[in-house]
Amino acid sequence: MEKKQIILPSKKFANADDQELDLKLNLDNSDTLMRIGDRDIILDIDELFYKERNESINYKIYGKLKMVFRNLYSGSTDYSYLKSRLYLLGDGSNIQDNTVFDGFLPYDEFAFLRKDVYREVNLPVTGDTLGTFTPNIVKSGSTAHTTVTPISAPYQNWNLYLSYVYSGDSEYKIDYTLTGITGSTKISFTAKDGIPFRVTNYKTYYELTSPVEHGMSEGEHIVLSGGTLTGLSNSTGSTFYINSVGNEVFNSKKYVINIFKSQIKTGTTLSTIVLGKRCKDFTNIIASTSQYYIHKHKTLTNPGGYIMDSLGFESPVFEDEKKIIFENSNGDNDVIVERNRMESVLYDFKEPLKLSGLTNNLGFSPTNVFVTVIFRNGNGYFNYPPKVGYKFNFHDTWIDEHFDGITSNEGGLNSNSFTGNTNLAGYTGFTFLSGQTLSIGSILNGAFVEYNPKEMTERIVSESFHKITNPTTIFNYGQTSGSLYASATNLEGLVYQPHYRIKLRELSPYTETANTNDIFNLPENAKYDPYDKVWRWRDIYDHGYVDPDGFGTDFPFMNGNHYVKANINFYLRNERYYKNKSDGIMSFIDKNNKNNNSDC
Repeated sequence: MEKKQIILPSKKFANADDQELDLKLNLDNSDTLMRIGDRDIILDIDELFYKERNESINYKIYGKLKMVFRNLYSGSTDYSYLKSRLYLLGDGSNIQDNTVFDGFLPYDEFAFLRKDVYREVNLPVTGDTLGTFTPNIVKSGSTAHTTVTPISAPYQNWNLYLSYVYSGDSEYKIDYTLTGITGSTKISFTAKDGIPFRVTNYKTYYELTSPVEHGMSEGEHIVLSGGTLTGLSNSTGSTFYINSVGNEVFNSKKYVINIFKSQIKTGTTLSTIVLGKRCKDFTNIIASTSQYYIHKHKTLTNPGGYIMDSLGFESPVFEDEKKIIFENSNGDNDVIVERNRMESVLYDFKEPLKLSGLTNNLGFSPTNVFVTVIFRNGNGYFNYPPKVGYKFNFHDTWIDEHFDGITSNEGGLNSNSFTGNTNLAGYTGFTFLSGQTLSIGSILNGAFVEYNPKEMTERIVSESFHKITNPTTIFNYGQTSGSLYASATNLEGLVYQPHYRIKLRELSPYTETANTNDIFNLPENAKYDPYDKVWRWRDIYDHGYVDPDGFGTDFPFMNGNHYVKANINFYLRNERYYKNKSDGIMSFIDKNNKNNNSDC
């Protein structure tokens, strides 16, 4: 017979609040028993609020979206419509110069809210006598390329969706290039193989340096692959003790692992690049080795499921950058062009998200959803679809071969081709690709993730990034030669993060265990460990509870909805000029030679 025990509310999870459980009886009370048909209601307002708050599955998601971008690629185009709208390097006055009409793409090609819209305006007529009102309707804007109205402007360049992680893909194919030269310094692998490390061979030990945080600690083990290895006498043959982490460089313990050569059979050497997986328990390698995979997202909303509008009272750090062109390529004088605009917008998903009937990749109700920002390329000036990469695919001085060809294209995005609205000279002979909008249930690639069965938690190794590029036939800024190993099939471009995590519920940072046959009363995220013969799970904190370490949720709750505010800084980075893509560890400053301070 199984023993059952009633526990105090404070024992429900770590640091849980106490509750009043005393039943107070007054000998002179006038209470009566409830009769059939009577209803029992909660009269304690705090208890009723707590109950409704934690039973509600409705989440209203909104926030601020701030563009962080610097328009740095200048080039040329033969497409007349775009050519007349470039932010010129000069002022258009030196018509003898063959580069007089070279410049930067106008900011509206990157904006969340385009301003170059086609609209009707009424110009008032002046006079000194009363009479019948006669509207003087004038149309502003252009339809020569595409027609963008104030209604469609928020959806022309970018689309927002809510999504959740419904599955993981451990077979996702990835390339990692150390120097950009095909051969021993390039490795092709699948997500399940783990994290890439570059190997430095010292006299008594190997130093393994990862381009992303490895998440391992001294005293744990690492399972290596990616070369011919002869390791310890265990089931994998390539599991090695981590003797230390880090080197003389600040913060390097997050990126550097050291293993003694004495663990490796004499005569065996490691390849220039190896792959590593974290192992917590050497006596139980298979069950305690982390799993690595790619998040697979599924959209929950349609393209018109949100509202976007300008944000007032915002004080940007940078100033808008615009100027008056003396004469553009069409011969128009005194044209205002804009290169950069400090843009902040409000987004608000129209309907509350109902967190019901969904199962995440770990087999229980999602605790996170994502605001997914997709570049739609409505004007078609960019290649489509975007390519998907991860932090270790971006380098300061070369283009990774992962992006070569079409194998890294985002498979969940499709395009439509069009040729523009005008057949005038300089407008024909160009084909453009714009992205199709996504329906509910569309599938996209997400973050590169580590999951350890013992800890029952995911660690984000790297968020996913989308890379967008311009065809040289439409806008040529030297994207085939601007960086080392750039080519016609491996262009340099712009990089952004598409998925932004929104926390709805909080899992406790600790793991609970129990040895019980009462599986019906276990939490839905409980999993059985056959090696230790126990059930493991992580408690889900109630809404309104935040532990001393800051874990928890405390959203405003009103009218049956949790109001979740998520402000997003949206970084759109120039691949050529963004020089912070390496390991994240920097050498100490050499005071005698300040130029000798390169990334590690």
